[in-house]
Amino acid sequence: MGLVMIGSQTRASTQVASADRYSDWDFQLATTQPEMFATAKWTEAAGLKPLHYVFRSGRLGSAQKVTALFAEGELDLITIPAVALRGLAQQKVPLRALMADPNIARALTDLAAVLQGGYRILKGEEDFGAFYKAVASEVPPARLSDAEVRQLVDGFVCDYVSTQGKIDRGEFLAAQRWLHHQLAEVNFKLLHELRQREKQVSFPDARRLEAYGDARVAAVTVAATPDAEALRAAAKQTAATCRTLTEALLGGAWRWPAGIAS
Repeated sequence: MGLVMIGSQTRASTQVASADRYSDWDFQLATTQPEMFATAKWTEAAGLKPLHYVFRSGRLGSAQKVTALFAEGELDLITIPAVALRGLAQQKVPLRALMADPNIARALTDLAAVLQGGYRILKGEEDFGAFYKAVASEVPPARLSDAEVRQLVDGFVCDYVSTQGKIDRGEFLAAQRWLHHQLAEVNFKLLHELRQREKQVSFPDARRLEAYGDARVAAVTVAATPDAEALRAAAKQTAATCRTLTEALLGGAWRWPAGIAS
């Protein structure tokens, strides 16, 4: 078994993205009984009755996550199979050798992304301490290659044209959804990658973006009511932002396709 506190609650008050009064409590739990957490019975047995409870796939996709809402606050608990984690921790080969396996590489990259934001081992230091330290210091965070950036922006162009078509047909709610779900999402990913290349603090999913003091926050912001004029203006802004960010990332290696109005 292992229990590790992660996230903003592990950061000093002087650090970027430290905990505030809205912050939840995030933990990783290495367990041999992940099925135990599929329901809230374990919290009730501990005398804690949640207002609401869900067990689902985590954001990074390689682990299961519990979210429990209590009157006192929110708990996020990532469950990790203890056998698999112990197997990795006991390997006698360097991490770079383990990373040759794509499945292991993905899991370690996900783990590193979490640990590099701050962690504190509450139980299992002897079993997992050295391994966690190595992952946090040696495994690079998930990054976008230039090829992946080009793939993202090529997809952006197609989705931009599709969004304009939705507006033309009067499908304003669908266009509004597409703006946020597709176009803005690409720009958030591009800005996150750019900030990392600039050696600036950055978190995925646009987390803490407003706190950075980055002037580009206004450019990636999307606000549009479901009417043609507002949606067209917002779509054009996302396209201009995409071009600007892509140029910063790739220089002249990518250009907006000729013949497609933006």
